[in-house]
Amino acid sequence: MNIKLENWKLLVLSVFYVVFAILTYTIPQEKFIHFFFILGIVICFVGFLQIVAYFFKKDYLKPNEFSFAFGVLSMIAGLIISCKPELIVSNYPIVISCLVVLDSTLRLQYSMNLVRMQDRYAILNIVLAALPLVFGMYLVLVPLESVFLHNCFSFLLIFDAIANFYTVLYYKKIVKRYGMHQGDMIDFKKNKEIEEK
Repeated sequence: MNIKLENWKLLVLSVFYVVFAILTYTIPQEKFIHFFFILGIVICFVGFLQIVAYFFKKDYLKPNEFSFAFGVLSMIAGLIISCKPELIVSNYPIVISCLVVLDSTLRLQYSMNLVRMQDRYAILNIVLAALPLVFGMYLVLVPLESVFLHNCFSFLLIFDAIANFYTVLYYKKIVKRYGMHQGDMIDFKKNKEIEEK
């Protein structure tokens, strides 16, 4: 896993969550089309940059590196969103809640890494990953037909954004503390024992 790349994606997604949570209260739903049209272009451009970056790096030497494929998928997703923003607008609670479930699952992987490292705050990280995941699944399965559920949706986005920022900053601290070598923690138990002494 490319930690820096995944962190960058989570932070950008978090900013999007906060902006979109504010927009749901400030503009009518029919104007979301313009927002998603621009968002689709941005996603497409990011995918293009990821494809270009692939040819300037030696990631092809890594057996589990899929940066080129993810770049292509991002471009396809961006084109679909830009060309058919009305489809996203009509189903945005489900679409965005699915995004929350996906990035919460990614944070759950981070949390399990901390569990394997016997980190003292691993449980807190698991809770911050599991709560948005379960809440997001609930909003996917339950249609937003009331003001209360709409408020829950906005709360979910802001809470997940905060959880993303916390996880990225905390995991970065862990990586710096225990060391990094080709994407793998090295001697973290040994370093942990020395630190505790």
